[in-house]
Amino acid sequence: MRTLSSIPGGIVRRSVRYGHRIRTRLRRLSAPRQLRQHDKLHLGCGPRHLGGWANVDVTGQGEIVWDLRRPLPVGGIRFVYSEHFVEHIERDEAVRLLTNLRKVLRDDGVVRISTPDLAVIIDEYRAGILADMPEYDWQPSSLCRMVNDSMRLWGHRFIYDEDELRAVLAEAGFGRVERVAYNRSECPELNNLESRPDLGDLIIEARI
Repeated sequence: MRTLSSIPGGIVRRSVRYGHRIRTRLRRLSAPRQLRQHDKLHLGCGPRHLGGWANVDVTGQGEIVWDLRRPLPVGGIRFVYSEHFVEHIERDEAVRLLTNLRKVLRDDGVVRISTPDLAVIIDEYRAGILADMPEYDWQPSSLCRMVNDSMRLWGHRFIYDEDELRAVLAEAGFGRVERVAYNRSECPELNNLESRPDLGDLIIEARI
C-alpha cells in the first residue's frame, strides 16, 4: 500500500488544488439557495463573518461563494454592507454591482459602503504625513511611494473620493446618498460594523 509520503509532492499538491476547486464549485452551485435564506448581505467579506448575514466572497473565504460581478439571485434585501471591497473592482464593475443591488433591494433598504478615501490620501501627501502601518506590513519609504502603494497594493483597482462614489451610486439608480460616520448609523443593524482602524475612510449609506 502506498502511503501519502510515498506519492510525489507534485501529485499531492495538484490533488489538493483539484479538491479545493471542486469544493468551491459545489459551494457556488449552492449559493442561490443559501442567499435566499437571508435579507442582509455582507459582500466581499474575506475571513470576517457577521452573524445573521449572508457572508459572500468569491475566494471561498465566505460562507457563500459568489462572483459579485454577476447578478444576485435574491430579492427583498434589507441591508447590504461592504468594507474595503469596492476598491478591488473596476469602476464599471462597481456600477454594475450597485445596479444589481438596487434591483434586489427593498424600497426601504440601505447599502453601506466603507472604502479608502482618495481625498485623505492626497491630503496626507500634501501635508507630508507618511503612512506607518506595521500591522499591515506597510511602511512606505517616501510620500510618492505612499500614494502609488495606496492605488495599487492589495489588489486595489479604483480608489474613490466622495464625489466619484456618489456619481457611481447615481449611475446605478440610487437617489439618496449620505456620508456617515465610522461605526455610526441611524439603522441599528448597520451600527458598529467597521472592523478596520478609523483612518478617515469614506463611508456612505445609499437608498433608492
